[in-house]
Amino acid sequence: MKRIINMVGTSIFENYIKENNDRDFLRYYEGLKNKRVKDWEEEKERIRRLKNKISTWIEDKIKKAPEAVSAEIKSLTKLSKELDDDFEIFLLSSDTVLSKLAGEILKENLSKIKNFENKKVELKEIKGLQVWDRQEFNLGLSNLITEIYRIANEYWENIIINITGGYKATLPYLTILAQINRCPIYYVFEDTDALIKIPQIPISINWSIFEKNEEFFFNLEKEGIEEIEDEKKIDPSIVSLLESADNLYSLNPLGIALWERYKSEYDFIYVSHEIEEYLNKNPEKKKIFESSIFELKRRLRENPDNPDLNHILKGVNLPKGFKTFKHKEENLQVRILYRDDRYETRYGSEEILLYVGLIAIGSEVHNAESEYVEFFKRLGDRVINIEKYKFTKIKKGRYSDV
Repeated sequence: MKRIINMVGTSIFENYIKENNDRDFLRYYEGLKNKRVKDWEEEKERIRRLKNKISTWIEDKIKKAPEAVSAEIKSLTKLSKELDDDFEIFLLSSDTVLSKLAGEILKENLSKIKNFENKKVELKEIKGLQVWDRQEFNLGLSNLITEIYRIANEYWENIIINITGGYKATLPYLTILAQINRCPIYYVFEDTDALIKIPQIPISINWSIFEKNEEFFFNLEKEGIEEIEDEKKIDPSIVSLLESADNLYSLNPLGIALWERYKSEYDFIYVSHEIEEYLNKNPEKKKIFESSIFELKRRLRENPDNPDLNHILKGVNLPKGFKTFKHKEENLQVRILYRDDRYETRYGSEEILLYVGLIAIGSEVHNAESEYVEFFKRLGDRVINIEKYKFTKIKKGRYSDV
């Protein structure tokens, strides 16, 4: 199932104005041009009149020449003929009244067009995406990039980005986003019928700078902003990925796009000294450990009430905030003493912060249950101070070029 990500502009209104000498419509349109989504409620009457005036024209156009309705429909119609797979449509509108209204009109009418019957259409407003405030525009770009990563959900082979509509200022960022994640990007020239596919460019990203600075990037994502008194402490190779105000630093939209691509390869966790020692002494169990961590994080995200996430150990008072994960991996019993915290990034996504304190695998659990319980009880106090945990990562293995 392909997912077409489609930016939404205002061509639907401009096309109507070109074909109709409607002064009232033009007056409503001009009055809404500089309105943000926050003004929606107080502009409801003008929005209603604009929508009512255009509705009959749209119905007639859809019957006779649907591609003439808007740039979005024109490009989507051509894209649908190119695809040999089923698809869903994700309309991304800007933080303006006209873009949101255009998105609502498109969502309501796409199902009336051939090849779009029964297609899933989702409309999402991107907060902050406007062109009047440069600083807020950068926040809007960050929100746009984060939303696209959410839609992709790491399956970029199913993603198609259509840049025909929307702000031209987003095109460089969307193009870079498509290039680094190897997904196709399309657009249609305004005055032609040509559907253009932007080819993949043989570019190479120096991902080692992210590996070198990954904890710094991770903290920027987690905290949103980091205060750095001496800018000389910042790696010069990552300055282009940051924005700053005085001594406060955060990721800029390009930094977010590249960091999201890099971190899609890994799960980041914190581990105790005891875990480090255990894996050093038992390297053959590292794969089981990593697979168990993936499963732990998956259940925390998808089924946080699963009783195996908080396996009760009789007679053991675990350190405050810690729980025991009961799991089976490769036919071996696994027990993990862990703590999980949740945080919301400045991009609006909720992430899980995982601290792994102790682990028991196989015979450490299976043939000596009481010994492993006693082990967790005895060493629990040693791992209670998460400030001493080491930041590390586990490779997911979906890609091979990072």
